[in-house]
Amino acid sequence: MNILLAEEVTNLAEAAKNYEFTKIFAAGGPLMWALLVLSVIAFMVIFICSWTTRASAVLPKDMVVDVEGYIRRKDYAGVLSFCERNGSSFARTVNVIILFIQRNHRSNMEAIREVAAAEGTRQANILSRQISWLADIGAIAPMVGLLGTVLGMMETFWQMASGNFEGVKQMQMAGGISEALITTAGGLMLAIPCMLAYVIFRNYIQKHVSDMEVAVTHVLSVIAAQSERDSRLGSISHVGARPEMMEGDEI
Repeated sequence: MNILLAEEVTNLAEAAKNYEFTKIFAAGGPLMWALLVLSVIAFMVIFICSWTTRASAVLPKDMVVDVEGYIRRKDYAGVLSFCERNGSSFARTVNVIILFIQRNHRSNMEAIREVAAAEGTRQANILSRQISWLADIGAIAPMVGLLGTVLGMMETFWQMASGNFEGVKQMQMAGGISEALITTAGGLMLAIPCMLAYVIFRNYIQKHVSDMEVAVTHVLSVIAAQSERDSRLGSISHVGARPEMMEGDEI
């Protein structure tokens, strides 16, 4: 039996050395198909996250300067159009802020900041939810591999329980052990890259979200300064208009 197991391990090593992936895949049993499906999903998630977590998709370069220019010119329609064309996380946040200001002219800065914080948190959650798929696959893949291990060992002990350890029975027992090892290795080979990609994307998102928070804070400070300036000018013009009305009354 030991000789047959050694031959089985040798055959698997030679197959791996010669890149005979199909033979290894077939020897892993039916659960290898589940790992293959998870691998395809993981690849798609990594591709999507690579696109959605890039810097230009969260906070495009020089966009803060452009938005500030629109706000200082009081061109809120221009800000909305510009943000809709851009489509980044920062643009969507600014778009919600400007829409709130337009629909609530008498709102104070505290209410505007609450809207900005809520939308910023929502955008950050959208980015985090995308990469959470990688963490889920990284947790599920080893469990699938472990299930394959259990099934392979069950098959092995079933052959041992049959009482016949000669000829074909020994080959079937070795096949059960190889199936257990292959599915375990397959689950780990899928889980490790997924968790590594999750950590990398998580760090990217944390950095980009932090930069976006600074940018949104700057935009809010510009809006607050503009609102204070308008209020001051309105007070001055109102005070300057009262003497003219009094002179008219006297006439």
